[in-house]
Amino acid sequence: MQTHFTLAQLADPDIAESNKILRACVHCGFCTATCPTFVLLGDELDSPRGRIYQIKDMLENARPATGRVVKHIDRCLSCLSCMTTCPSGVHYMHLVDHARAHIEETYQRPLADRLLRRVLALVIPRPALFRLALIGATLARPFAALMPKKLQPMLRMAPKALKSPSRVDRPQVIPAEGKRARRVAVLAGCAQQVLEPSINEATARILARHGCEVVVAKGAGCCGSLVHHMGRTAESHAQAAANIEAWSREIDGEGLDAIVINASGCGTTIKDYGFMFRDDRALKEKA
Repeated sequence: MQTHFTLAQLADPDIAESNKILRACVHCGFCTATCPTFVLLGDELDSPRGRIYQIKDMLENARPATGRVVKHIDRCLSCLSCMTTCPSGVHYMHLVDHARAHIEETYQRPLADRLLRRVLALVIPRPALFRLALIGATLARPFAALMPKKLQPMLRMAPKALKSPSRVDRPQVIPAEGKRARRVAVLAGCAQQVLEPSINEATARILARHGCEVVVAKGAGCCGSLVHHMGRTAESHAQAAANIEAWSREIDGEGLDAIVINASGCGTTIKDYGFMFRDDRALKEKA
């Protein structure tokens, strides 16, 4: 793909990175076959290739995002299936993340959308607030028909009963059974520890049984992916930095052999910390 960014634009490291990604695309369309939104809707603008064209046009012309572009970028699930089938190695994830940050900076969403996104960004990464919200959803379920249409699917998804908090989701060290062979950190996460706390408990049990000392590091929390995918870069980097510092303290102390993550979305984001902090002098090496 040809690009026409100016030298001044390419001085921005984010634009320079997006330029490399765009130039790798050969328009072959293999990505469309694995994209769930294209398979469902059949609209080229809802395929990775279509989104790439829209992002290129928006960034290259330093153009504020339009409602039409925002609609098609918002529909992307960030499942990254397109990256598994791309023969040219187009790093779509970094490109769409850049587009979302650009949208957040240049597009004024309708008030209802702004409020909903603000509530999600505030509540879901904080387990105590998320738990309270789910209790509220249980009470509100009988009145779902009276709720705004955007809230109704979330009410249907909310569990009918909440599970007790896990004993392993607070900062602590769980000793290995028998001789310690390894020392690992487990990410307790945010939504998972409210919706399915048994997953973290089972993980800690099986790791301990196989000789791993399990650390839930003080200061570690949400991986940052929720707000990252909203284009709220400052918030996502703050949450990611907290995890980097928390795990670095453990590495510098008794050491870590691995960081264990149960949620695939969290894992994808945490493995990208090195890229996210590539220009941060203080955290680059730790990330």
